[in-house]
Amino acid sequence: MDPFLFELSGEHPSMPMAEALSLLALEPQGRVVESGPGYLVCSMEDASLDRVADRIALTHRIGKHLLTCHPDELWHRAEALELPPGSFSVRVKRFESAMAEVDTRSLTRRMGGLFKNNKVELNNPDMELRVFLSDRVSIHIASRGIDRRSLETRKVAERPFSSPISLHPRFARALVNMTGVRPGEALLDPLCGTGGLLLEAASMGIKAIASDVSESMVDGCRSNLAHYGHELFDSAVCDVGDIEDHFGHLAAVVTDPPYGRSTSTGGEPLEKLYARTVDASHAVLKRGGALGIALPSPLAGWKGFQEVYRFSQRVHRSLTRNYHVLQRRG
Repeated sequence: MDPFLFELSGEHPSMPMAEALSLLALEPQGRVVESGPGYLVCSMEDASLDRVADRIALTHRIGKHLLTCHPDELWHRAEALELPPGSFSVRVKRFESAMAEVDTRSLTRRMGGLFKNNKVELNNPDMELRVFLSDRVSIHIASRGIDRRSLETRKVAERPFSSPISLHPRFARALVNMTGVRPGEALLDPLCGTGGLLLEAASMGIKAIASDVSESMVDGCRSNLAHYGHELFDSAVCDVGDIEDHFGHLAAVVTDPPYGRSTSTGGEPLEKLYARTVDASHAVLKRGGALGIALPSPLAGWKGFQEVYRFSQRVHRSLTRNYHVLQRRG
Protein backbone atom coordinates (compact mmCIF):
# COMPACT_ATOMS: atom_id res chain seq x y z
CA MET A 1 0.00 0.00 0.00
CA ASP A 2 1.11 3.54 -0.75
CA PRO A 3 1.07 6.48 1.65
CA PHE A 4 -1.12 9.43 0.66
CA LEU A 5 -1.15 13.01 1.91
CA PHE A 6 -4.41 14.94 2.32
CA GLU A 7 -4.16 18.73 2.03
CA LEU A 8 -7.04 19.65 4.33
CA SER A 9 -9.01 22.85 3.96
CA GLY A 10 -8.78 25.49 6.65
CA GLU A 11 -12.53 26.10 6.78
CA HIS A 12 -12.77 24.69 10.28
CA PRO A 13 -10.10 23.80 12.85
CA SER A 14 -11.06 20.13 13.19
CA MET A 15 -13.90 19.08 10.87
CA PRO A 16 -11.70 18.50 7.80
CA MET A 17 -9.52 16.04 9.73
CA ALA A 18 -12.58 14.27 11.17
CA GLU A 19 -14.14 13.89 7.73
CA ALA A 20 -10.93 12.46 6.27
CA LEU A 21 -10.56 10.00 9.16
CA SER A 22 -14.20 8.92 8.82
CA LEU A 23 -13.74 8.10 5.14
CA LEU A 24 -10.41 6.40 5.77
CA ALA A 25 -12.13 4.11 8.29
CA LEU A 26 -14.37 2.82 5.48
CA GLU A 27 -11.41 1.66 3.40
CA PRO A 28 -9.84 -1.80 3.74
CA GLN A 29 -6.50 -1.58 5.53
CA GLY A 30 -6.72 2.21 5.73
CA ARG A 31 -4.66 3.58 8.60
CA VAL A 32 -3.16 6.85 9.81
CA VAL A 33 0.59 7.31 9.43
CA GLU A 34 0.98 10.85 10.78
CA SER A 35 -0.84 14.15 10.87
CA GLY A 36 -0.43 17.82 11.65
CA PRO A 37 -2.11 21.18 11.12
CA GLY A 38 -3.80 21.07 7.72
CA TYR A 39 -2.60 17.65 6.62
CA LEU A 40 -3.09 13.94 7.14
CA VAL A 41 -0.80 11.17 5.92
CA CYS A 42 -2.38 7.76 5.65
CA SER A 43 -1.75 4.38 4.15
CA MET A 44 -4.44 2.90 1.91
CA GLU A 45 -4.84 0.84 -1.23
CA ASP A 46 -4.58 2.64 -4.57
CA ALA A 47 -8.18 1.63 -5.30
CA SER A 48 -9.27 3.62 -2.25
CA LEU A 49 -8.03 6.90 -3.69
CA ASP A 50 -10.93 7.53 -6.07
CA ARG A 51 -13.54 6.35 -3.59
CA VAL A 52 -12.30 8.78 -0.96
CA ALA A 53 -11.63 11.67 -3.35
CA ASP A 54 -15.08 11.37 -4.91
CA ARG A 55 -16.73 11.81 -1.49
CA ILE A 56 -14.58 14.16 0.53
CA ALA A 57 -15.57 17.83 0.79
CA LEU A 58 -13.23 19.59 3.23
CA THR A 59 -9.96 18.63 1.52
CA HIS A 60 -8.28 20.42 -1.38
CA ARG A 61 -6.24 17.57 -2.86
CA ILE A 62 -4.72 14.15 -2.19
CA GLY A 63 -1.32 12.98 -3.39
CA LYS A 64 1.32 10.27 -3.17
CA HIS A 65 3.30 11.10 -0.06
CA LEU A 66 7.08 11.24 -0.45
CA LEU A 67 8.33 12.65 2.84
CA THR A 68 7.54 14.70 5.92
CA CYS A 69 10.38 16.19 7.94
CA HIS A 70 11.59 19.17 9.92
CA PRO A 71 12.86 22.10 7.81
CA ASP A 72 16.50 21.54 8.71
CA GLU A 73 16.28 18.01 7.29
CA LEU A 74 14.53 18.99 4.06
CA TRP A 75 17.35 19.16 1.54
CA HIS A 76 19.17 16.13 2.88
CA ARG A 77 15.96 14.12 2.66
CA ALA A 78 14.79 15.61 -0.65
CA GLU A 79 18.11 14.85 -2.41
CA ALA A 80 17.48 11.16 -1.81
CA LEU A 81 14.13 11.24 -3.60
CA GLU A 82 13.58 9.89 -7.09
CA LEU A 83 10.59 11.01 -9.11
CA PRO A 84 8.77 8.79 -11.61
CA PRO A 85 9.76 9.41 -15.24
CA GLY A 86 8.29 12.53 -16.81
CA SER A 87 8.21 16.29 -16.52
CA PHE A 88 7.16 18.09 -13.37
CA SER A 89 6.28 21.42 -11.84
CA VAL A 90 6.70 22.55 -8.24
CA ARG A 91 4.01 24.23 -6.16
CA VAL A 92 4.51 25.37 -2.59
CA LYS A 93 1.49 25.64 -0.29
CA ARG A 94 1.66 27.29 3.12
CA PHE A 95 -1.03 26.25 5.60
CA GLU A 96 -2.39 29.46 7.08
CA SER A 97 0.64 31.36 8.47
CA ALA A 98 2.95 28.38 8.96
CA MET A 99 6.68 28.93 8.35
CA ALA A 100 6.21 32.60 7.49
CA GLU A 101 9.98 33.01 7.35
CA VAL A 102 10.29 30.66 4.35
CA ASP A 103 10.67 32.34 0.94
CA THR A 104 8.37 30.19 -1.18
CA ARG A 105 9.79 31.44 -4.49
CA SER A 106 13.32 30.47 -3.52
CA LEU A 107 12.06 27.14 -2.23
CA THR A 108 10.26 26.50 -5.52
CA ARG A 109 13.33 27.28 -7.62
CA ARG A 110 15.67 25.15 -5.53
CA MET A 111 13.27 22.22 -5.48
CA GLY A 112 12.86 22.49 -9.26
CA GLY A 113 16.60 22.14 -9.77
CA LEU A 114 16.96 19.12 -7.52
CA PHE A 115 15.80 16.36 -9.88
CA LYS A 116 18.24 16.15 -12.76
CA ASN A 117 16.54 13.19 -14.42
CA ASN A 118 13.26 15.06 -14.80
CA LYS A 119 12.46 18.15 -16.85
CA VAL A 120 10.71 21.12 -15.29
CA GLU A 121 7.60 22.00 -17.27
CA LEU A 122 5.36 24.77 -15.95
CA ASN A 123 2.44 24.66 -18.38
CA ASN A 124 1.56 21.01 -18.87
CA PRO A 125 3.74 18.79 -16.67
CA ASP A 126 3.32 15.06 -16.27
CA MET A 127 3.20 15.54 -12.50
CA GLU A 128 2.87 18.29 -9.93
CA LEU A 129 5.30 18.11 -7.02
CA ARG A 130 3.75 19.87 -4.04
CA VAL A 131 5.61 21.15 -0.99
CA PHE A 132 3.27 21.66 1.98
CA LEU A 133 4.42 23.91 4.81
CA SER A 134 2.86 23.34 8.22
CA ASP A 135 4.42 22.29 11.53
CA ARG A 136 6.80 20.33 9.28
CA VAL A 137 7.52 20.20 5.57
CA SER A 138 5.79 17.57 3.46
CA ILE A 139 6.31 16.67 -0.19
CA HIS A 140 3.82 14.77 -2.31
CA ILE A 141 2.93 14.20 -5.95
CA ALA A 142 -0.62 15.43 -6.53
CA SER A 143 -2.92 12.56 -7.50
CA ARG A 144 -6.42 13.95 -7.16
CA GLY A 145 -7.75 17.46 -6.82
CA ILE A 146 -11.13 17.58 -5.09
CA ASP A 147 -13.98 18.88 -7.26
CA ARG A 148 -15.23 21.51 -4.85
CA ARG A 149 -16.67 23.67 -7.65
CA SER A 150 -19.49 21.21 -8.22
CA LEU A 151 -20.50 21.71 -4.59
CA GLU A 152 -21.06 25.39 -5.35
CA THR A 153 -23.61 24.46 -8.03
CA ARG A 154 -25.71 22.77 -5.33
CA LYS A 155 -25.91 25.75 -2.96
CA VAL A 156 -29.41 26.57 -1.75
CA ALA A 157 -29.78 29.56 -4.10
CA GLU A 158 -29.11 27.32 -7.11
CA ARG A 159 -31.87 24.83 -6.30
CA PRO A 160 -35.36 25.13 -7.78
CA PHE A 161 -36.88 24.83 -4.29
CA SER A 162 -35.08 26.83 -1.60
CA SER A 163 -35.33 28.27 1.88
CA PRO A 164 -33.47 31.18 3.53
CA ILE A 165 -31.27 28.99 5.76
CA SER A 166 -29.41 25.88 4.70
CA LEU A 167 -26.05 24.24 5.28
CA HIS A 168 -23.47 24.90 2.60
CA PRO A 169 -23.05 21.71 0.53
CA ARG A 170 -19.44 21.35 1.76
CA PHE A 171 -20.56 21.03 5.38
CA ALA A 172 -23.67 19.05 4.52
CA ARG A 173 -21.49 16.53 2.70
CA ALA A 174 -18.95 16.44 5.51
CA LEU A 175 -21.69 15.78 8.08
CA VAL A 176 -22.98 12.86 6.00
CA ASN A 177 -19.45 11.51 5.63
CA MET A 178 -18.71 11.71 9.36
CA THR A 179 -21.56 9.27 10.08
CA GLY A 180 -19.60 6.58 8.21
CA VAL A 181 -22.56 5.65 6.01
CA ARG A 182 -21.57 3.54 3.01
CA PRO A 183 -22.86 3.64 -0.58
CA GLY A 184 -25.96 1.47 -0.88
CA GLU A 185 -26.94 2.00 2.75
CA ALA A 186 -29.98 4.05 3.76
CA LEU A 187 -29.89 7.53 5.29
CA LEU A 188 -32.91 9.46 6.56
CA ASP A 189 -33.41 13.17 7.06
CA PRO A 190 -36.55 13.35 9.22
CA LEU A 191 -36.77 17.15 8.93
CA CYS A 192 -35.74 17.23 5.30
CA GLY A 193 -36.58 20.82 4.40
CA THR A 194 -35.20 21.55 0.93
CA GLY A 195 -33.14 18.35 0.94
CA GLY A 196 -29.59 19.65 0.96
CA LEU A 197 -28.28 16.82 3.12
CA LEU A 198 -30.12 14.20 1.08
CA LEU A 199 -28.82 15.71 -2.15
CA GLU A 200 -25.26 15.18 -0.97
CA ALA A 201 -26.06 11.65 0.23
CA ALA A 202 -27.71 10.65 -3.04
CA SER A 203 -24.78 12.03 -5.05
CA MET A 204 -22.53 9.58 -3.16
CA GLY A 205 -24.66 6.53 -3.96
CA ILE A 206 -26.42 6.48 -0.57
CA LYS A 207 -30.14 5.66 -0.42
CA ALA A 208 -31.76 9.00 0.44
CA ILE A 209 -34.94 8.93 2.51
CA ALA A 210 -36.95 12.07 3.28
CA SER A 211 -39.64 12.85 5.80
CA ASP A 212 -41.15 16.07 7.06
CA VAL A 213 -44.39 17.16 8.68
CA SER A 214 -44.90 19.42 5.64
CA GLU A 215 -45.90 17.73 2.38
CA SER A 216 -44.63 20.73 0.42
CA MET A 217 -41.18 20.24 1.94
CA VAL A 218 -41.06 16.57 0.96
CA ASP A 219 -42.22 17.43 -2.56
CA GLY A 220 -39.70 20.26 -2.80
CA CYS A 221 -36.93 17.98 -1.56
CA ARG A 222 -37.87 15.45 -4.22
CA SER A 223 -37.82 18.10 -6.96
CA ASN A 224 -34.39 19.34 -5.86
CA LEU A 225 -32.91 15.86 -6.07
CA ALA A 226 -34.50 15.32 -9.49
CA HIS A 227 -33.05 18.64 -10.70
CA TYR A 228 -29.55 17.21 -10.10
CA GLY A 229 -30.34 13.78 -11.53
CA HIS A 230 -31.08 11.92 -8.29
CA GLU A 231 -34.18 10.48 -6.67
CA LEU A 232 -35.47 9.65 -3.23
CA PHE A 233 -35.29 6.01 -2.20
CA ASP A 234 -38.31 6.47 0.09
CA SER A 235 -40.30 9.24 1.75
CA ALA A 236 -43.14 9.97 4.16
CA VAL A 237 -45.13 12.97 5.30
CA CYS A 238 -45.10 12.64 9.08
CA ASP A 239 -44.06 14.20 12.35
CA VAL A 240 -40.52 13.39 13.44
CA GLY A 241 -41.95 11.44 16.37
CA ASP A 242 -43.68 9.05 13.97
CA ILE A 243 -40.76 8.06 11.76
CA GLU A 244 -40.50 4.67 13.48
CA ASP A 245 -43.89 3.81 11.95
CA HIS A 246 -42.42 4.27 8.47
CA PHE A 247 -38.72 3.41 8.63
CA GLY A 248 -36.28 1.30 10.58
CA HIS A 249 -32.85 -0.37 10.68
CA LEU A 250 -31.19 2.59 8.99
CA ALA A 251 -27.45 3.12 8.75
CA ALA A 252 -27.68 6.85 9.39
CA VAL A 253 -29.93 9.75 10.26
CA VAL A 254 -28.62 13.19 9.32
CA THR A 255 -30.57 16.39 9.84
CA ASP A 256 -30.36 20.15 10.21
CA PRO A 257 -33.51 20.97 12.23
CA PRO A 258 -35.27 24.32 11.85
CA TYR A 259 -34.13 27.17 14.06
CA GLY A 260 -34.33 30.93 14.26
CA ARG A 261 -37.12 33.45 14.59
CA SER A 262 -38.71 32.61 11.24
CA THR A 263 -39.13 28.98 12.15
CA SER A 264 -42.60 27.47 12.11
CA THR A 265 -42.85 24.55 14.50
CA GLY A 266 -46.53 24.66 15.29
CA GLY A 267 -45.80 26.32 18.61
CA GLU A 268 -43.52 23.55 19.85
CA PRO A 269 -40.43 24.83 21.68
CA LEU A 270 -37.32 24.21 19.63
CA GLU A 271 -35.50 22.41 22.45
CA LYS A 272 -38.36 19.91 22.67
CA LEU A 273 -38.27 19.34 18.91
CA TYR A 274 -34.53 18.68 19.06
CA ALA A 275 -34.91 16.22 21.94
CA ARG A 276 -37.70 14.36 20.13
CA THR A 277 -35.56 14.22 16.99
CA VAL A 278 -32.70 12.55 18.87
CA ASP A 279 -35.04 10.03 20.53
CA ALA A 280 -36.82 9.22 17.27
CA SER A 281 -33.50 8.80 15.47
CA HIS A 282 -32.37 6.26 18.04
CA ALA A 283 -35.53 4.24 17.38
CA VAL A 284 -34.93 3.91 13.61
CA LEU A 285 -31.16 3.41 13.60
CA LYS A 286 -29.65 -0.05 13.50
CA ARG A 287 -27.06 -0.95 16.12
CA GLY A 288 -23.89 0.98 15.34
CA GLY A 289 -25.77 3.41 13.12
CA ALA A 290 -25.04 7.11 13.47
CA LEU A 291 -26.92 10.36 13.92
CA GLY A 292 -25.45 13.56 12.50
CA ILE A 293 -27.25 16.70 13.62
CA ALA A 294 -26.58 20.44 13.39
CA LEU A 295 -28.09 22.68 16.08
CA PRO A 296 -27.93 26.36 17.10
CA SER A 297 -26.82 25.37 20.62
CA PRO A 298 -24.90 22.35 21.95
CA LEU A 299 -26.95 19.22 22.50
CA ALA A 300 -27.74 19.02 26.19
CA GLY A 301 -27.95 15.25 26.51
CA TRP A 302 -28.92 11.99 24.87
CA LYS A 303 -29.69 8.41 25.74
CA GLY A 304 -28.52 5.30 23.96
CA PHE A 305 -25.80 7.08 21.98
CA GLN A 306 -22.05 7.45 22.20
CA GLU A 307 -20.60 10.76 21.04
CA VAL A 308 -18.16 10.44 18.16
CA TYR A 309 -17.64 14.09 17.17
CA ARG A 310 -18.68 17.52 18.38
CA PHE A 311 -17.85 20.79 16.59
CA SER A 312 -18.81 24.43 16.88
CA GLN A 313 -18.88 26.80 13.89
CA ARG A 314 -19.62 30.51 14.06
CA VAL A 315 -21.72 31.40 11.01
CA HIS A 316 -22.44 35.04 11.86
CA ARG A 317 -23.00 37.25 14.90
CA SER A 318 -26.32 35.67 15.84
CA LEU A 319 -25.76 32.09 14.73
CA THR A 320 -23.32 29.41 15.83
CA ARG A 321 -23.85 25.90 14.47
CA ASN A 322 -23.08 22.94 16.70
CA TYR A 323 -22.47 19.69 14.87
CA HIS A 324 -22.87 16.39 16.72
CA VAL A 325 -22.19 12.89 15.42
CA LEU A 326 -23.56 10.20 17.74
CA GLN A 327 -23.34 6.43 17.36
CA ARG A 328 -26.23 4.24 18.47
CA ARG A 329 -25.36 1.77 21.18
CA GLY A 330 -26.86 -1.71 21.33
